Amino acid sequence: MRHSPPREQAFQAGCHGHPLSRGSGPRAGADDTARCDVISALCKATFFMALAGCCPVAAWAQASRPVATYAEPVAVCQISDPRLNEASGLVASRRNPGYYYTHNDSGGEPHVYVLDRSGRIVVTIRLAGATNTDWEDIALSPGNAPGSFDICVADIGDNKSRRPEIVIYRLAEPELDAATRARGVADATPATIRCRYENGPRNAEGFAVDRSGVGWVFSKRFDGKCDVYRLATPWNPDAVNTLQRAGLLKFPDGTPPLATMVTAADISCDGARLVTRSYVAGWEWQLSGGTSPNALSAACEHLPSALRLAPEQQGEAICFSADGKSLLTISEGSPTTLYESPPADSAAPERP
Repeated sequence: MRHSPPREQAFQAGCHGHPLSRGSGPRAGADDTARCDVISALCKATFFMALAGCCPVAAWAQASRPVATYAEPVAVCQISDPRLNEASGLVASRRNPGYYYTHNDSGGEPHVYVLDRSGRIVVTIRLAGATNTDWEDIALSPGNAPGSFDICVADIGDNKSRRPEIVIYRLAEPELDAATRARGVADATPATIRCRYENGPRNAEGFAVDRSGVGWVFSKRFDGKCDVYRLATPWNPDAVNTLQRAGLLKFPDGTPPLATMVTAADISCDGARLVTRSYVAGWEWQLSGGTSPNALSAACEHLPSALRLAPEQQGEAICFSADGKSLLTISEGSPTTLYESPPADSAAPERP
């Protein structure tokens, strides 16, 4: 989500005393712009406090639940390309190991950028006929051919909860051969999957797809809750698809709203784990029966484990590595840094 310039008084309000912590219901009203201003200020304040080792919200998130089994995050690379200045989604390529797909937030070009582990944008995928109204997340879905995968860009942001429809743009993963990398661009015409919530418009920033191809949308609320919606298969590009409410993610009691507002999500390649992130915290749920359409709904009945995430100025992206063993994050802003949290029992990932 793109925020307005921060207000100085927001930081003085603090993370626990601000009206955000009193809840605003599942659908934000006319005061969403003011809330976004507050969030922007709190994000920046929290970022600098975390760097100084004195952020109470981040410390609370780390201590609230047993930390999942990942090592401390390490910087993989810095990304300085001015084309990527509001990274708002991240997913690891399955067809092209060592590469990642990302994109900008609302109002950017309808482009997906292919990153390598040195921080270079090696290819820009231009989506013909697409519009970046408010692109918020990106995921991979099983493709039509066995072993193939499709890129799914989630145009789901809706700060004022007014959009009658949201869109998922779906396109096959490209082959990043030498010729494509030399050109630096690839053109694709995605399928446009129009969607409508069964109970009316709402804001969302998290999107993930499980191994069975079911899509999951995670709402962004200001009251410490997160609605989960299911996009059942098959996705129909010729009709409006209904997003069915599947449950409500639970967080530990007393969690500050800044730690629960979901800004990104992903499901591991084995279907066993769901991760979400907020501006100051990350969370992981264990999914039993990962191929079952009810696995994620069942996870809503359990509390997550907290994740160690790097302090970032405005973190809106998280994904599993292609093998599902590590976590990667990136923040809005330019330059920005790609961070990786490897398994706790492994050596730190190699830098380019």
